[in-house]
Amino acid sequence: MSEKRKLKVHSASDKNYIPTPAIILKGKWLGKYGFEMNTLISVNCEDGRITIEPRNPDPMVVDETVDSFLKSLSKKGIRSLKRTLQSSHY
Repeated sequence: MSEKRKLKVHSASDKNYIPTPAIILKGKWLGKYGFEMNTLISVNCEDGRITIEPRNPDPMVVDETVDSFLKSLSKKGIRSLKRTLQSSHY
């Protein structure tokens, strides 16, 4: 499925109020191509072309404090934590 849109590069201000180029994509047509609201995207710029694709979330990064907390638990503490999580439907 292919659809061509003719758009315009607008002017927008950056945080220092300096004009910068801005491209605005909006409309129901985005959902037809897999870009629903809150879809994460990847933008590739190469040879005068911009390619936008849906992307998967980045792998979860384990916080060091959580990691050290889990390592500090005794076997009894781990069992207790598992029961709590299972009963909370996580």
